[in-house]
Amino acid sequence: MIGTAPATAPAAGAALYATELLRGRAAFDALAPEWNALLARGPCDLPFARHEWLSAWLDAFAPEAQPLVVTARDAAGRLAGAAPFLRERRLGVRRLVAPANDHSCRFEWALGPDAVGAAAALWAHLRDRVGWDLLLLRDLPRDGPTGTLVPALAAADGHLTGRWESMRSPWIALGGAAVEERLSAKFRANLRRRLKKLSELGAVSVRRAGAGEEARVMLGEFLALEAAGWKGERGTAIARDPRTRRFYERLAEVAAARGWLALRALDLDGRPVAMHFGLVYGGAYYLPKPTYDEGLGPCSPGQLLFREVVAECAARGLAALDFLGPDMPWKRDWEPAHRPHDWVYVYRPGLAGRTIYTMKHCVKPLAKEVLRWWR
Repeated sequence: MIGTAPATAPAAGAALYATELLRGRAAFDALAPEWNALLARGPCDLPFARHEWLSAWLDAFAPEAQPLVVTARDAAGRLAGAAPFLRERRLGVRRLVAPANDHSCRFEWALGPDAVGAAAALWAHLRDRVGWDLLLLRDLPRDGPTGTLVPALAAADGHLTGRWESMRSPWIALGGAAVEERLSAKFRANLRRRLKKLSELGAVSVRRAGAGEEARVMLGEFLALEAAGWKGERGTAIARDPRTRRFYERLAEVAAARGWLALRALDLDGRPVAMHFGLVYGGAYYLPKPTYDEGLGPCSPGQLLFREVVAECAARGLAALDFLGPDMPWKRDWEPAHRPHDWVYVYRPGLAGRTIYTMKHCVKPLAKEVLRWWR
């Protein structure tokens, strides 16, 4: 956990925009066309920041919530920035939190070409015209506009800020030398041996679907395969939680309609033994959820499917393959780069904010360090 004391940073651009606080689901839904058009012009055109993604999340995980959205518009009335929140109160603390959880992958405000000016305007409205004690944004890419600008703007205005690294998400740059040529000879040899071992059990093939009845069937197969493993036993599989299932089914529906959905399967004698719930968006392949048949672990069907997907992405001319989620040993086999993500906390100046900041970012980390030393 990293705590940051007040600093100075420019907040230029706030005066260029008119801001407004919108309340309720109907107001949020009405922004959809403008929201997505804004993202397409800005620095963070990601599927996770799109209106459809947030709408699916609200439908699944917060159907009764009344979201708040701070908007910034230019002199012509065009949307220049939008920051969505949910309002919470815990132990008397008024919290504004990002509408996100572990299934959100990453989070960004909707910002256009003038990300600096729009973020400054959104922050100024939050600072001066909205009541809160703690602002919490989770899983922000550290080098993204929201994760870069918001803490600096808040600190410049005397607000205490904290930053906690949530994950280092792996990704692979495509283009140039083939990905496999960059990997260790040992790992390449392992892939060949595992494919040979799997092929001895039956016919190995790859299926792909992105829309229509085939995609619907493959989504059902994906949910069943994921639930058949340890996630199903622990009750954390998508199919075991109606809210989570609703979220992924809605995402699949939206992504299929817009041409982003990339369901992939490695089959053994016609049955899936590894699958991807993937997305192709903006020249990149994103992998929100993979799964595989754990009974075939020695054959590494998940890695064999990933090998096929890497080759497909390169052949299609995609620029990157993003694993999403935290770093894991199986991902490291592909020698990826890593993108740090943070939870960012902003506290109102005053006794309450300083007390919460001190407990979370000073006392708690110190207590953990003392406990580690004592052990």
